[in-house]
Amino acid sequence: MKASLKKPILIGIASTAGVLLLAALGWFIYFNAQFNTYQDPDHRFSIKYPKTWRILPYPMKDVAVLFLRPKDTALDLMEENFSVTIQVAPVMDRTVAAFSATVKRQMTAVFKKNINIVEDRPIKWGWREGHLMAFEAPHPQHLKMVTAWLLRGDKAYLLNFLGDMNKYAHDSVFVNEMIRSFQLQQ
Repeated sequence: MKASLKKPILIGIASTAGVLLLAALGWFIYFNAQFNTYQDPDHRFSIKYPKTWRILPYPMKDVAVLFLRPKDTALDLMEENFSVTIQVAPVMDRTVAAFSATVKRQMTAVFKKNINIVEDRPIKWGWREGHLMAFEAPHPQHLKMVTAWLLRGDKAYLLNFLGDMNKYAHDSVFVNEMIRSFQLQQ
């Protein structure tokens, strides 16, 4: 290749890389601007949530917080939601593997053949081990449930999304960020 062509090619590559870097930075800033952070001082955790979602702290026993996604239309039958539930883990289930097996057994016992497990995998929150399962119940209500959990001492922290499986492609970005952002304070 001629030396006279190398310089314009390198300038073009550097310019393209710079534009892509700026676009990625812009998207990152825009994406993070869509969230607020919820702090729970009693249970000592924090989690990001979409700014447009409503917050209901302590709506029922064992539920530390419930986030409600706004309905798309007045005709929506379901309001997608995400909750953080804290419960005492039975002594026999105080490992992630044992707790995961119990959750899977309970879900399949309750819903029998009405649900499909579409995801079942270990996840990490920093140095903590956790697990994630996703279920779909196509008939009759088209439900999607994503549940992730981790254990700390005798407590199980369950992060639960429940929504319309037909809308989950849009919601998954928010659900994944909420799960990823969950942090326990010391």
